[in-house]
Amino acid sequence: MKRWHALIILLLFGTASLWTAVRDYEVAQREIADDLTRALLMTQSERPDNWLSTDTIRQFRSHIRQPQFRDHAVLSFSIGSNTVVASGPHTPALAIAPDSPVHAYGQVSLSAFQIWRMGNHRLSLALSLLTLLWMALSLRLTRRSLSPVVPKLDDMMLTPMQRQLMDMFLASPSRELTKDEICTALWPRKDDPSDTLYALISRLKTVLTSQTSLRIVSHRGRSYRLVAD
Repeated sequence: MKRWHALIILLLFGTASLWTAVRDYEVAQREIADDLTRALLMTQSERPDNWLSTDTIRQFRSHIRQPQFRDHAVLSFSIGSNTVVASGPHTPALAIAPDSPVHAYGQVSLSAFQIWRMGNHRLSLALSLLTLLWMALSLRLTRRSLSPVVPKLDDMMLTPMQRQLMDMFLASPSRELTKDEICTALWPRKDDPSDTLYALISRLKTVLTSQTSLRIVSHRGRSYRLVAD
């Protein structure tokens, strides 16, 4: 598998994991708001004419199904439904009586983490685990050593210059050498060894292609990288 294939799969796993986590948060937030709305409507049906009572908030909380935030839910009142300003999950403003300018709404102050914890995260956690596993596998693949094919070089018919160049490639952590590095090491006293270098690279490419799974990739003649197919 090529490295960019592994990267694309990693990005897909990561994106899917993030998307499901955001979706879980939104679902949890919507369920809290629905629970508050249900509790508010039940309170209205039981107290049509007596909202402003010490028992109203207790009664409102008793209708909330989710115990995680039941004790933190509050009722607020405003004049006109358009004046409601609430943070966190909350209910639409509800008139406390027909034609009344006073509106009630329920709300609960929860942090984003508290809301996220109330969701079902089995899918997002599974995708996160897959992302981490694939990342570990990708790093292992991309860092795979060339050592399994190196012993085969001893059986190849290489000239001393080709052997020296291969030793330079294998000694480089990145398996990449610049043109100047090669020329300085192999022909330190030659003014312009470009043609000699191109001939050496060309012959070595032919040997590697025919007898190993290695190949040399040229980057516009400025550097050369030894890679394994």
